[in-house]
Amino acid sequence: MCKNYAASEIRVFMDSDHFFEQLTADVQNARHSVSIQCMSFEADQVGTKLIELLGSKPTLERTLLIDDYSRFVVNDTFLNAPQGWMNKNNARKERQALDGLLKQARQSGIRVKFTNPMGFLMHRYPARNHKKMVLVDEEISYLGGMNFTEHNFEWSDTMVRHTNPDIAAALKVSFQADLNETTPPPITEINPKTVLYLLNGWKTKEAYTNLLERVTSSSKVVALSPYISYPMLDAIASVPDNQVILPKANNKPLMHYIHNLKRYSEINFKYVSGKMVHAKMLILDDEVAVYGSSNFDVISYFFEKEVVIVNKNPELIKQLTSFTSQLINK
Repeated sequence: MCKNYAASEIRVFMDSDHFFEQLTADVQNARHSVSIQCMSFEADQVGTKLIELLGSKPTLERTLLIDDYSRFVVNDTFLNAPQGWMNKNNARKERQALDGLLKQARQSGIRVKFTNPMGFLMHRYPARNHKKMVLVDEEISYLGGMNFTEHNFEWSDTMVRHTNPDIAAALKVSFQADLNETTPPPITEINPKTVLYLLNGWKTKEAYTNLLERVTSSSKVVALSPYISYPMLDAIASVPDNQVILPKANNKPLMHYIHNLKRYSEINFKYVSGKMVHAKMLILDDEVAVYGSSNFDVISYFFEKEVVIVNKNPELIKQLTSFTSQLINK
């Protein structure tokens, strides 16, 4: 393992503008490689800007992994539904533009791959690769909830930037496994204070069970996620001091129905007004952060590929707590 890194070497980006500004600087200063993974990628201003950024560094090894979801859902519009047929939110026009943008990317030397194909008659639709990460060289890594689309960039979300080779190396294992269609280990201890969990639906219940046990053994939990349900809510309900923060204007209204169930009457739900909140995290006993791509819902539990880090970095806890406080008190 490498040396212990200073708290200043971890930073939570709480808005997309500052995230992309720092990402631009990191890519421009990169020496060897840039690897980017997301679920949603669209041929809008954000997607185009990313391809232009990567294209400006032709000497780098550049890889972009996109979930197959982006071939069928654009601007939160399912193309094979009536809304898609009517080109709601300019979805069909933008989907056509995606092929051209990715062709441009490949011509500039960027390796582009779609992960988790939908399969025959889209029977694997729930089995999405929901990961979002960026790896720059062998040291810098980003992990969080941001996809590369305009509407995602307008949401309230986070990306955590680490300058730690051990974290970058662990995330690289996940990235390479998805690139090569192999199965990585579900749990990896990065250092005594940091553990990586790779969730893969029903195949890796070991990792999710470990996360649930961490929650139920806590005395206090603050959870933030737009979509949170069984089994994580059941674990949170067993914790005496709990708070679950969600967007009031949720793009999945079913969440409100679930949270009104009697079994969750002991949970302190806090609904945040304003724009959609897409960040996902847990803060346990004010000293442990759980963050990454997972929404902690039944879909993540049973179907999706997710990446989550459990980290005891005090500076990270401070920054995440500041973010949740801003949401509640705005």
